[in-house]
Amino acid sequence: MSKILLNKVFILLTLIVVIAFQACKNKNPEVAMPLQPEVNVPEGKIVIKRYEKALFNLDKKHLRQGMATLHPDFSYFLGNQWQDTMNILRIYNFLNDPNIRELYDLTIKKYPDVTSLERDLTDAFNRFRLAYPEKAAPHVFTYVSGLDIDNPVYYSDTAMAIGLDIFLGSDIMAYPKAGIPKYKTDRFTPDHILPQCMLSVSDNLIRYDENSNTLLDQMIMAGKALYFLDVTLPDVKDEFKIGYTFAQLDWTRNNESNIWAFMIENQLLFSSDPEGVTKMMTDAPFTSGFAAESPGRLGAYLGWMIVRAYMKEADDITLKQLMEETEAQQILKISKFKPGKR
Repeated sequence: MSKILLNKVFILLTLIVVIAFQACKNKNPEVAMPLQPEVNVPEGKIVIKRYEKALFNLDKKHLRQGMATLHPDFSYFLGNQWQDTMNILRIYNFLNDPNIRELYDLTIKKYPDVTSLERDLTDAFNRFRLAYPEKAAPHVFTYVSGLDIDNPVYYSDTAMAIGLDIFLGSDIMAYPKAGIPKYKTDRFTPDHILPQCMLSVSDNLIRYDENSNTLLDQMIMAGKALYFLDVTLPDVKDEFKIGYTFAQLDWTRNNESNIWAFMIENQLLFSSDPEGVTKMMTDAPFTSGFAAESPGRLGAYLGWMIVRAYMKEADDITLKQLMEETEAQQILKISKFKPGKR
């Protein structure tokens, strides 16, 4: 074999190894993927429309005429009564608010374009639609929310609106100036956009028994949502999915057994006592009764681990079947969950 041919073979083998490595490097061995229905779903493409750019480029002296040009593409925001004088005034005041203008300027600087977000959302929704082929890819918009931190992403079956001003970076001074605590602003980064988008989708899919309000029920609901991210965002790191820092996630993994023992010893798991549910499920800088290094929502983390274990143990379960299962105790039983075991 000639030296040239040997070089070509070596290069080809190297490329094969690199491609295989790239395909596998981000796959989490802890996560068992659900059974996928045998359906042929044509891939869609997400195209993001930027409401904030269109809105702030209007001539404020001729606002009514400008809004008329926006309405066909942005009726999601403007509604059907946009010509009402009070609505015109509301938009005028919004555009002239110096705090809103600051957020807009920061948003445009941070996100001059959203091409990569379009690509990543396209991939996520294509994975989602393998499990839910009847669902269409939504119309996606970005906007400046005015720091609507409780609703960073709105989603319905046909539309998604992403408040980009919630994802400017944890060091943005506008956040503490608005009185937002650091444990929340730690999550206000570009890495958290995709998880927040797909969590908003999962909210529409998870079924639950309204008469079952135990801590375990709440844990499993949260665990389903986070497992939905495992499926639709397999390359996103776990800390971004659950909204912990890396150190907080590491602490939680190392203390799984202690957290579980605390729940069992205090008889919290099957209790509907609001105090216990709040303690383990509420977003907070840390969980009372645990170290200062602990994050909040420890119950959500353990619910996630239970659902992951369940999907490893259950036979032929689709993502839709998981989302529609309302028997939390059955999921726990089948999971054979043991804290600290992978």
